[in-house]
Amino acid sequence: MTDIQFQVYGINLLVRLLAEAPADVRVHCPKGSPIRYGEVVGRGDGFDEGANAFREMPPIRSIVAFEENPEEVEGHYFYIGGEEHRVIRLDAVILSFPLE
Repeated sequence: MTDIQFQVYGINLLVRLLAEAPADVRVHCPKGSPIRYGEVVGRGDGFDEGANAFREMPPIRSIVAFEENPEEVEGHYFYIGGEEHRVIRLDAVILSFPLE
């Protein structure tokens, strides 16, 4: 993977999407919405302007799971070397866990 040198701000995360769910953890939505998984490769400082407070952010290299509406993509996306990356808000994350 290319070493990413992007700066992320606030309560946003930069994640590299995983092609398939991790073997250890699978999240299921009772409404049937697809769950996506990504590796955190960048994150903001955790300052939530709306709450005027800092929020805990998942560590770099952790895996995050988030629900994606079938009709629209969650967050902003771009590709680096054929890999999809997303900028998502912390509020979209259902859970995070270590890569290993």
